[in-house]
Amino acid sequence: MAFIRYSAALLALLAVGAVQADNISLRIGFSEGRSGAEFKPLHAEVGKFAVTPNVRQGAEGDQWVVVAKDAQGRVLHEVSVNNGLRRHVETFNPRTGAIDLSTTVQQREGSFEVSLPYDQATASVEVLPKQAGGASAKSALAAANAAPLARFERGALNQAVSNAKAARATKLAAAPAATATTILNTGSAATRMDYVFIGDGYTAAEMDKWRADAQKVINGFLADPLFNANRASMNIHRVDVASNQSGVDEIDKGIYRDTAMDGEFACYNIERLLCVNNTKATNIAASVLAPDARDVIVVIANSTRYGGSGGAVATLSMHAQSIEVALHEIGHTAFALADEYEYGTCSTSSEPTEVNVSLNGTRSVKWGGLIAGSTAVPTSLGAYPNGTVGAFQGGQYCTSGKYRPTENSRMRTLGQPWHAVNEGAVKKVFAKYTGSGGVTQTGTLASGGTAYAPSASPGYVSAGAGTFALQLGGPANADFDLYLYKWTNNAWTKVAASEGNTSSETISYNGTAGYYYAQVKSYSGSGSYTLTYAFPKP
Repeated sequence: MAFIRYSAALLALLAVGAVQADNISLRIGFSEGRSGAEFKPLHAEVGKFAVTPNVRQGAEGDQWVVVAKDAQGRVLHEVSVNNGLRRHVETFNPRTGAIDLSTTVQQREGSFEVSLPYDQATASVEVLPKQAGGASAKSALAAANAAPLARFERGALNQAVSNAKAARATKLAAAPAATATTILNTGSAATRMDYVFIGDGYTAAEMDKWRADAQKVINGFLADPLFNANRASMNIHRVDVASNQSGVDEIDKGIYRDTAMDGEFACYNIERLLCVNNTKATNIAASVLAPDARDVIVVIANSTRYGGSGGAVATLSMHAQSIEVALHEIGHTAFALADEYEYGTCSTSSEPTEVNVSLNGTRSVKWGGLIAGSTAVPTSLGAYPNGTVGAFQGGQYCTSGKYRPTENSRMRTLGQPWHAVNEGAVKKVFAKYTGSGGVTQTGTLASGGTAYAPSASPGYVSAGAGTFALQLGGPANADFDLYLYKWTNNAWTKVAASEGNTSSETISYNGTAGYYYAQVKSYSGSGSYTLTYAFPKP
């Protein structure tokens, strides 16, 4: 009866939900209201595209949490998004690659886009404040008890979908404003991280120039060792859209151009900051690409002036060094990596959620498994070759009290390598899109004890059809067993088992789509276990 702890919570939910259910893509606009952030749905569409993986885990106040809930208020899926009203911006020295300016600016309005489950169980979508106390599925349950910043009921969502269909039908009757070309195709959008490059400030007469510029930038991205190593997990699309005028605004010089996405240098009075209208950029991408085919949007400005920015949409210009800015910013936007430099406003009030900075300067730091026994901790500057993993003082805007894993990386200085900790984090993010790479869970079992994976609420995952791979390791003197369960006919059914005489067990199961969880059980003996599991992406 191992399924009892799940069945009571899932019976009503799963009995009415179809396994191959539709998802909903929501573009939500936000603005600064009299009493805080205000939200409204700008666009909605329903289809069998993939949901947005939850990869961005940040600090309380700096993020919102978007959740799909059932009629009983249970969280079906959560996605953390950056608080767009508080935008972190940074500029770099083009000669040295070092940080010049790092600050937070107030943004009055903007938008973000997420895809969530939308089967019969989905009753509402809420935008919630980010809660303190950790970054895991448990945070969704904590957030669920908070007063929502916005709540969209099923009826309102259905109306938004109908409105979007009508608007799209009207738009399709006219000549298309944009076209999309796939430059790199390694698999379906549902199982890849899709990058979209759009040009701003290229007129209809400059489309050949735009295509050449786009290819130059894409080649630069793929030449980066990190992206090259993960290219099998990526798709790349180029979107062609004409602007009425060539170039972009340079508001510090009094130059203004009529462009598709309102690109402008010196936004927020910061000389090297290049901004675009994120909502317009997303609308253009959405007009020609499915929701799961536009995971990361990068806008390229038709200008050789140095600059760029991150956020919901990354930007760069055609300056020779701007691609370095874009790579760093995508480290934030796509992979949730923290800055590793000291310049900025320091806070040591809580352990950072990002994987590459920590308050812990000992060997038990979150990346401690990569620190060699011969490396001193804390780690002194200049004592080891750059790239050596240790615990170096200074990071995430603090000169002391916070530690970074290497002396100098791309998240500290442009042009530097990413290094092992950041590379590992990026690989895990790609795995969330591709369904590869697996999730590793560790714990301790008493004799006769049981553990479940995933251990975090709700205690199960939605998976697609394919191969379910599980690998268990434990103490040499123990006998641990491994099981895989699937929700079938309103009950949890054991679909695979590995019951050898040791604590090392393996399951490779070819299954259909549905809801699954794994169980680790001690037949005899006790001790620590490590379970790595990879389920097909729904």
